[in-house]
Amino acid sequence: MVSLMPNRFRQMLASVYTRLILITLVTWMLIILVVIGFVIAHRSASDRPFHANVIQYFNYVIDDLGAPPDRARADALSRQTGLNIAFRGGSGAWSFIDDLPGEDRIRYRPFSNSAFMDFGRYRGRHFFKVTHATGIFWFEVSPWGERESRFLWLISIFLILLTLILAGAFLGARQVLKPIKRLHQGVNEVGRGNLMHIVPDDGKDEFGQLAASFNTMTGRLNRMMALKQRLLRDVSHELRSPLTRAKVALEFVDDESVKKSISADLCEMEAMIATILENARLHHDHSRLEKKRSDLVAWVRQTAALFKHRAPKVTWTDHPPILCEFDPEQIRTVVTNVIENAIKYSHAGSDPVEIRFELKKRWAMVVITDTGVGMDPAKAPLVLEPFYRLDPSRSKETGGYGLGLSLCKTIMDAHSGNIRIDSSPGRGTSVSLFLPLS
Repeated sequence: MVSLMPNRFRQMLASVYTRLILITLVTWMLIILVVIGFVIAHRSASDRPFHANVIQYFNYVIDDLGAPPDRARADALSRQTGLNIAFRGGSGAWSFIDDLPGEDRIRYRPFSNSAFMDFGRYRGRHFFKVTHATGIFWFEVSPWGERESRFLWLISIFLILLTLILAGAFLGARQVLKPIKRLHQGVNEVGRGNLMHIVPDDGKDEFGQLAASFNTMTGRLNRMMALKQRLLRDVSHELRSPLTRAKVALEFVDDESVKKSISADLCEMEAMIATILENARLHHDHSRLEKKRSDLVAWVRQTAALFKHRAPKVTWTDHPPILCEFDPEQIRTVVTNVIENAIKYSHAGSDPVEIRFELKKRWAMVVITDTGVGMDPAKAPLVLEPFYRLDPSRSKETGGYGLGLSLCKTIMDAHSGNIRIDSSPGRGTSVSLFLPLS
């Protein structure tokens, strides 16, 4: 499970959808940083005049209070402006600041590098301390706390709006890239042999045009495959009549050796025609599979038991029942063909053909492995094509017409499954059959 996480993470990063979201996110973060930078630069540029005005304002207030400071005047200013004032000096001490904290509680620092004015905070309260010739003045600026709370409220609204914008960008990118997902599903369906799959092309943009082109391509491929299967079917039907006449004429041949040789060739042609017709029928009639919910393990074991007397024999591993929907007779044909090939290409001293069962996500797997002659891994996918044979001489000793595994692929495609061949020269071949779980 741990090893799968890096792979999934790399797949997510390779996704166009993920990259668009990351680009959108990085763009918004850069915009925010630029805006914050301009705000900080603006505040830095405006702080000096603002600080000078603050210092000048408190000087005006102190001059207005007189020397020594007039307590009644300070009381009037506090009521008019909300600027609470306290004083301590040679002429006495008085305060209009409720519960003025002690000097050890407020952490003062010079205000704008001023030699006589300090600024400090204490529990959300803001104080200016001014050292004057007449004494020390304290000013409490009460609205600052309210301004700070308003600022935090505005920041919260800004973050909420930014989240909504990013969510909208996320949903928008998802909607825009939805045709890509549909096209990916269409490619997978065509890869499984379903040339009838249609990708929705309701959009008028480039993705819609791409989907329409994809549908046109699959339509042409479907027609070409239909014409190919029809040609094989028609030619095979037409060959049956002269083949029957040749078999009848053969009965009048007196030479037994000639008669035996020609009879063998005619039987081989008849078997080939029957195989071609069966292959064409299955390609044409996908929907006529008689599927039923059955135990795949029991059915494969029953088929494998037919080969118990054939060297090098067939063995299988125990596995709990696997319930799938499949056509039992067609799956029997697939398993029979694969086991026949495994036995045919095994050595006299090869290990028994092994059958094992696996479950992978939504797939039930039947893996049939032999230790025979094997094949070039590059040629393994080609043996699933019609009429392809590893023996270029197509001699009778090797047998077959190159249609057995092609027929297996057709049946597995009809079940929405898959067949995979892994092989190595001199080490044997492993054929994996995939069926969707119910």
